[in-house]
Amino acid sequence: MLRLASARPVEEIAVADLVREARVNRTTFYKHAASPAAVLEQVLYEELDRLRADWIADVLAGGLPVPVVWERASNALLDHLERHDALYTTGLAGHRSAALHQLLVDHFTVSVATLLERDPAAVPGRDGPLAWRVEASSRFLAHGEVGIVEAWLSLPAPRERHLFVSAATALLPSWLVSRPR
Repeated sequence: MLRLASARPVEEIAVADLVREARVNRTTFYKHAASPAAVLEQVLYEELDRLRADWIADVLAGGLPVPVVWERASNALLDHLERHDALYTTGLAGHRSAALHQLLVDHFTVSVATLLERDPAAVPGRDGPLAWRVEASSRFLAHGEVGIVEAWLSLPAPRERHLFVSAATALLPSWLVSRPR
């Protein structure tokens, strides 16, 4: 899946392409996934879930300021993006793959929501139910983070990592940066 998605956007990959490459039959494929995009999500989520766990552990440890934690998480994300550079460049910088874009938005949304649900006092605003404010805040941050990813990937290679980290930390909302520990 990674090899195919590195050559062309996931929306252009047919099940026939994937089963041929993986040397499995369609029945086996459909026992495990509904589409090539679902396979890509499973593969990428394995790594992204580890990044989330490390980020949340850093936040919960409480020993570092939020911008430092965000910088560390940004560098870990950059490692992931660089490991799969062709896939992300093809899918986000070249084609604007809706499936890959949404995969990252969904993952980042869950990451931020996981953090905010552990610390309801950190959720901004007071209007509306807490669950809605968590969702709105998480989606807001997730879409912004994916925007930074797409902007960084649009730069010619080799890309300067400090540009991504600088943007990711500078654009943190004040309610997140200045929240009490």
